[in-house]
Amino acid sequence: MPYTPEAGLEAVRHMQTRASCRSFDNRPVPDELLHELLSAGLHAASGGNLQPWSVIVERDRDRARTLSELCGGQKFIAEAPVNLLFLLDWHRYQVYAAQKDAPFTAYKSYMHFLIGVEDVMCAVQSVETACHLVGLGSCYVGSCNHCGAALAELYHLPSLTYPVVLLSVGWPKVQPASAPKLDSSVMVFEGRYPDLSDEQIFDAYEHKLHGRTLSLPAKEPFRSEMLENLRRSLSTTFEPDKVEQILETASEQGFINETQRRFGLHYHARDMYETGGQILKMMDAQGLRPFDALE
Repeated sequence: MPYTPEAGLEAVRHMQTRASCRSFDNRPVPDELLHELLSAGLHAASGGNLQPWSVIVERDRDRARTLSELCGGQKFIAEAPVNLLFLLDWHRYQVYAAQKDAPFTAYKSYMHFLIGVEDVMCAVQSVETACHLVGLGSCYVGSCNHCGAALAELYHLPSLTYPVVLLSVGWPKVQPASAPKLDSSVMVFEGRYPDLSDEQIFDAYEHKLHGRTLSLPAKEPFRSEMLENLRRSLSTTFEPDKVEQILETASEQGFINETQRRFGLHYHARDMYETGGQILKMMDAQGLRPFDALE
């Protein structure tokens, strides 16, 4: 079928319906189709056309369960017929550069690190979009970089490689609904960044989140444990008196709001901050030192 701009526009409109899929049936993804999906990634944009990434195709059920356990016990990883582990990979080019008598410091350059991660995301986004266009479901898993050392051992990763993102792929059991998104008025700007008021920003997020909340557990010790966990996060941002005031309000209401849940529990403010250092240490063990220039 020849390509037409009209068909392309329909594809663009279909892209606007994408949603993360976390429930897959057990049908396999045919090799021929997977090849086409990965080919879309291989043709993604790349800074200098360096393509400093690799992907490990995981279809083994036992290793998929291990991936699931390492990435926070997310069950859909174990259920997905295919998991694609995308790596930042300067190993290949180091080998080639040495053979060509070319200087090579990409593994300890912040700019190459940044561009490399951008290239990884260009590739994985191309694959994710391709999945959606052919009816497959998929879900990004960013937590794979938290367990880089374990994944390096599991997959025998050479020096100068590190996992950036996992994409779980399969046929959806039920077509997932698209999540609400921020309005373009607070995200798409013409010519300059506008002077958005605090009220405009507040209203945009309130419209997106629709007053979503998380109820506190009714029983102990679960209720106290959640509040204490939240206290640890809140203490990164607020003075002690304010922390106690926030916790008291939550306890009286019996719930916390969605943004408190996101940054207080899910993306734990203290743990996420401290984990960054651990990730850098695991990257260092793989020979990747993007902040060497600071030393």
